[in-house]
Amino acid sequence: MSVLDYRAIRTVLRGCYLVREVDVCILGAGPAGLAAAVQLRRNGRDVIVLDRPPVKKPWGGETFTGTIQTTLKELGFWDRFETAGHLPGYERVSAWGGEPHTESSIMSTTGNVWHVDRDQFDLDLRRDAEHLGVPILSYLRIDCLERSRGKWSLRLDSTSEVLAPFLIDSTGRSRVLAKKLGAPVRATDWLMGLTCRVEHSERSELIPSMTLEATPYGWWYAAPTPAGHVVALFTDRDLAPPELRKKMQPVAANSAFTEWRPEDGWLPIGDACASHDPLCGWGVVRAMRNAMLAADAVSCYLSTGSLEALCDYQEHCQSQFQKYLQGLTARYSMEQRWSDSPFWGRRITAV
Repeated sequence: MSVLDYRAIRTVLRGCYLVREVDVCILGAGPAGLAAAVQLRRNGRDVIVLDRPPVKKPWGGETFTGTIQTTLKELGFWDRFETAGHLPGYERVSAWGGEPHTESSIMSTTGNVWHVDRDQFDLDLRRDAEHLGVPILSYLRIDCLERSRGKWSLRLDSTSEVLAPFLIDSTGRSRVLAKKLGAPVRATDWLMGLTCRVEHSERSELIPSMTLEATPYGWWYAAPTPAGHVVALFTDRDLAPPELRKKMQPVAANSAFTEWRPEDGWLPIGDACASHDPLCGWGVVRAMRNAMLAADAVSCYLSTGSLEALCDYQEHCQSQFQKYLQGLTARYSMEQRWSDSPFWGRRITAV
């Protein structure tokens, strides 16, 4: 089923609105949203993905761990990824807690990392999801959002209405649905990234590895992408040098978790659920895996009316995020050289 083929969706005209009725409506067509949509389709659910016009990622490149291969294969996305020109990475030069050293992925149980053109990656996921029968509807604004008798109504752009008993927020760090519903968001830090892209040159071709280095005011990394290199400095908002703010693109990079109630007929996935520090390196992989779990939980709820599966998913995400925060503290605490500086003092425990 293509993006224009809505045979699996009940569609009627009501006044000036084109009304589509589905089992699940997903806001956001990022990796998590599309993973959830494909899984819901496999579970026999009518689903629609609502997406605002895509915006280019400010840094354009990202590095994924080797575990992305398993997830993409399971979803049917791997073939396009493998031929898209993303760069395999086999080593990382790191200066964290001491002198620079090189880490190789050759012996890693998860295989090599992937240096990804994120714009191309997102576009390919969208194409694969549409090919697998996921309808995607672009919109500019939500005019009205309300819930009555166990069913949500979303009115869009004064032209369309979507009805669904369950909603999924996959709008990333913007958390569009969560904010509209007043869901509390628990942020644990103020990390931000200052990013830029460097086009290919003769010199850049000689730097195929990822480089990561701690500094007194934060940390930075550089990684190859199919189009060149991406460079990013991470520090706290109140510590970011004003001159760099003007020259580089600022992006949010802090850790945060969205609180929600299983009985309210919606849940968040991906960054809308749990935002991660880029230092962990597996935000996208975890977002897609958890999105598939969320899809299974929603399917179970719609079949049985029981909240048990939704509660299990919520507990999984809460426990996972807590363990992530503990691991993040341990990773930052490996760097003790600048423990008295504001950035590191906020993150590390004494060794």
